[in-house]
Amino acid sequence: MKQHDIFGNITLEQHPQFENKFVDPNKYYGSDLNKFVAQRGKKDMMVMNIDLIINDYKTKTIRIIESKHTNEKMGLGQQLLLQELSSKGINTYVVSGEYPYKESVVYSFQTKKAKKMNNEQLIKFLNNK
Repeated sequence: MKQHDIFGNITLEQHPQFENKFVDPNKYYGSDLNKFVAQRGKKDMMVMNIDLIINDYKTKTIRIIESKHTNEKMGLGQQLLLQELSSKGINTYVVSGEYPYKESVVYSFQTKKAKKMNNEQLIKFLNNK
């Protein structure tokens, strides 16, 4: 899977300007707090809903994973946030697939590569093995 299959090749230098930011009442914000910050917070930041943070106590590894349906595209804000977190040394990924994940694709922001996985491989990945 190429990077543009999930999202476009956007860099932080191409980050959108925020002077005309508005809140779409039909947009999904993930929580009331996310919506509140988007409405009332300063306009030079983005508010994101990220699906999964895994803290592996044994390996002391934190991974952040966004989940997308097979044909679902990643929003610009999520892409920029995950790129930024990856640049700070945090392992960030996108898992694309459908429950029960017999087949999925895992994209790594660190390697900028995608890997197809079956159910067993995905479970090993999620279990950090």
